Amino acid sequence: MTFNSRLKKYLGQQFLIWIGGAFIFTTFVSLIFDMSEVAQTNSNQEAFHFFNILLISLMRLPNLMNEILPFIFLFGTIGFFTKMRNSNELIIARASGISVWQFLMPGLLATLLVGYFFMMLWQPISSYLYMQSEQYKESKFYEKSNKLSISKNGLWLKENTNDGYYILHAENVSETDPIKIGNPVIMRFDSQNQLVSRITAQSGILGFQNWHLKNVLIQNEELQSSQKENIYIPTNFKTDQIIDNFQDPIAISFWDLRDFINVSEASGLPVNKYKMYFHLLLARPLLMMAMVLIAATFGLKHARSGGQISGVVLSVISGFLLFIFAEFMKTLGQLAMLSPPLAAWTPGVIASLLGITLLLHREDG
Repeated sequence: MTFNSRLKKYLGQQFLIWIGGAFIFTTFVSLIFDMSEVAQTNSNQEAFHFFNILLISLMRLPNLMNEILPFIFLFGTIGFFTKMRNSNELIIARASGISVWQFLMPGLLATLLVGYFFMMLWQPISSYLYMQSEQYKESKFYEKSNKLSISKNGLWLKENTNDGYYILHAENVSETDPIKIGNPVIMRFDSQNQLVSRITAQSGILGFQNWHLKNVLIQNEELQSSQKENIYIPTNFKTDQIIDNFQDPIAISFWDLRDFINVSEASGLPVNKYKMYFHLLLARPLLMMAMVLIAATFGLKHARSGGQISGVVLSVISGFLLFIFAEFMKTLGQLAMLSPPLAAWTPGVIASLLGITLLLHREDG
């Protein structure tokens, strides 16, 4: 094994050790904060106790770690450069003729591999656990909550009533206000889960606290039928709940997102936030590499000038500015003011190019 090969292996190992340390520390801190949030939100519920709070937070934690992964790499890289500088390994490597790119390449390659591991394997697991946490929280704290979902067959929702509940299915949904549904079918059940009536209609409109159904056929439990031109079904659902909140993107696996987007589009529902999330997942490894380049830019600069604290501070500030810019672009993408691919990839591309430019200037200038 040549000297360069041994050096790259050593640098890669040290880099991953610091990233792992940052990950473990951040995991512990995130768990504490998330438990506090869950406890504060549900403290007035009857099932409130430590075990439920801990279990919910543990199931939510993988998704939270996936979201803050770029910051983990920022802080891990800062720690890596601080260690290299304090042990004079950085100075020795530079004095022996090792270029900045040879020094950074193992870390950048490790970042890319970890990023795609999280996208393809970690995220599907975290989305499943997040969905389980929501279902567990609902079963423990909100047993009477209404449900809303979408499938290849259209929109489905369940709503509780004073004497039972009903399930509504619609083949398609408009994203207009008021919401319009096509070919709705409503199955009404009593508190003993016995079918009370079946209602089919040609169309429906979501009004104020009711569904207005037109050209309706009603069948009771004895299969006796009657037709009505209009009927009104009470509901607590609102327009924004159906259009914006029927399923959180983070609860959908990366591998299922494209199919989910296609199904939602076919049902007439807006899909910008799902397209945005899909491209954010694709662009996240690049954003992580940009964080590494940011830490390297200021770490190498102040390794020469001796300003260790200022290098750390500038790295953290730059990382947070990049995060704010990425969140701003994300909002523009979700609001359809920018295309999702452009909004998702721009922050990582700009930050990476800027970091490479500064490193080139420092290396060759």
